[in-house]
Amino acid sequence: MTTRFGSWAQAFAGKHVLITGGSLGIGYALAEALAAMGAELTLVARREAPLAEATAALLAVAPKCVVHTCSCDVADGDAVAQVLGAHAAKHPVDVVINNAGVVTPGRVLDLDRAAHRRHMDVNYWGAFHVCETLLPGMIARGQGGHVVNVGSLLSVMGIYGYGAYCASKFALYGLSECLRAELWPHGIRVSIVLPPDTDTPMHREELALMPVETKAITGNVKMLSAPFVAEATLRGVARGQFEIVPGAESRFTVLAQRLVPGLVRWFCDRAQAKAATGAPLAAPPVRLGE
Repeated sequence: MTTRFGSWAQAFAGKHVLITGGSLGIGYALAEALAAMGAELTLVARREAPLAEATAALLAVAPKCVVHTCSCDVADGDAVAQVLGAHAAKHPVDVVINNAGVVTPGRVLDLDRAAHRRHMDVNYWGAFHVCETLLPGMIARGQGGHVVNVGSLLSVMGIYGYGAYCASKFALYGLSECLRAELWPHGIRVSIVLPPDTDTPMHREELALMPVETKAITGNVKMLSAPFVAEATLRGVARGQFEIVPGAESRFTVLAQRLVPGLVRWFCDRAQAKAATGAPLAAPPVRLGE
């Protein structure tokens, strides 16, 4: 066991962990950490080339790691059932990490229906398709397990320029709550991860499309590295946490959103107005307890 992690990392030794969106960003960082912990891995992504590159990189740092790959689009329920169903029949899965996601910043009315639907198809339905395919087998084996859904800080708050993304991540949070209630009698735990902006290739593409008002709001929470988010996620999973929020600033933001949502909205409105006009709002536009 690598000394980089604490004793909690032993929870993943010998476990088979399936990660969607596992070839890049947070997904790859999760895979790299799990490989160091002695887990068996299955990486899922749409394109075969990034999967091959990720596998080679993992084996370079963890030569003894067993790495499987499955190429499919999680938004396609039939493909997920066929590809992941057949794979899990041969290699039973202990931990499912639904990390695959898309994000296209833009004002609600500026994005077309196809963009809104794509967010739901991948971010919500993708996770549902994977759970629908893998959970019956996990329940039937009677050996417990864990489902980890990677949401966002925007699973619990909505901000300017992220309407399609927020809607899909709110839906994922609701699904996670219901799965938690329904699966614990079977010994299967569920976690939802709420990371802030994370330094990944997808986020760098996102910045080019982000409205200036959105940049002003999101800039108030520190960006985290993918390895930091991955380690915080796995630590929370090992400890059986339902809600995992990487980073102190992110935890403060979630707490404030729940205790004083009106104040959070005022800060967001203030940043939005300043970015748009250079003149911040003089006073909160809503009551603090609203």
